[in-house]
Amino acid sequence: MLKLKPMRVLLVVSLLLLPLFSSQALDAVNEQARAYREQGYRLQSIGDLAGALINYQKAVQMNPEYAEVYNDLGVVYESMGETDKALPMYKKVLEIDPNYMPTYTNLAFLYEKKGDIENATLYWKKRYLAGEQGEYWWEVSRQHLLKLGTYPEVRKAVLEQEAAKLSRELIYKNEQERLKLAEEAKLHFDLGNNAFKVKDYQTAIKELNTVLSLNVPDEKMNATSRQLVEQAERLYLRDQAYVNTKNALDYMERDDYLSAGDKLKSALTAVFRITQKE
Repeated sequence: MLKLKPMRVLLVVSLLLLPLFSSQALDAVNEQARAYREQGYRLQSIGDLAGALINYQKAVQMNPEYAEVYNDLGVVYESMGETDKALPMYKKVLEIDPNYMPTYTNLAFLYEKKGDIENATLYWKKRYLAGEQGEYWWEVSRQHLLKLGTYPEVRKAVLEQEAAKLSRELIYKNEQERLKLAEEAKLHFDLGNNAFKVKDYQTAIKELNTVLSLNVPDEKMNATSRQLVEQAERLYLRDQAYVNTKNALDYMERDDYLSAGDKLKSALTAVFRITQKE
């Protein structure tokens, strides 16, 4: 059986344990970096920018790939008026993590403040395209691109959205008007139908003709209205003929033949109109 020398055994064990120790050491370093960042943020929140700067710098010394802290450094430098130092900090963030969205916004604001419209547009555009409609920073990006007027696609999208909105509003308005018209037609139909039932044919004709004039897309109601109008007109003329004939007879009993003749004439006119409708 092969026996290992004590030194060789120690070397083998060390090699086996090295990854474990390295991982634990890295975790400890990252934890310390997070602690420095938290302390920096606390100091920044109370206005101690110098203290915040020191802690953020310690954090990136502990973890040079700590993207969020480079963004924090950029914000602090910018707050201190040192925009030339802020810019490389923001750029460093995107080298480490191109998907860290707050930095695109910070760069866009910074370049816009410097009057560099080309770069401001570049970063507002990236933030806009990375967002989703309705999201707060998506909307902020869109408004800034509209203000700068350097990204026509946004203007086009806005016009298309406004057109779609107007179209929806128009459809809704038309639908509301259609429903209102349908309700109005139904009201006149009910009034006309009830008047027909109680033999008030003149009112029935008026209300049912109103239904037909509204021209609502209800073929059943329109067809019933036309049918009732025809019946009401015939019955109304019949009643007129009957009443005028009776009145003519009353005038004749009183020897008022002139008035009787007028009434008979009206009665015959009504009868003639009835025969035309048959």
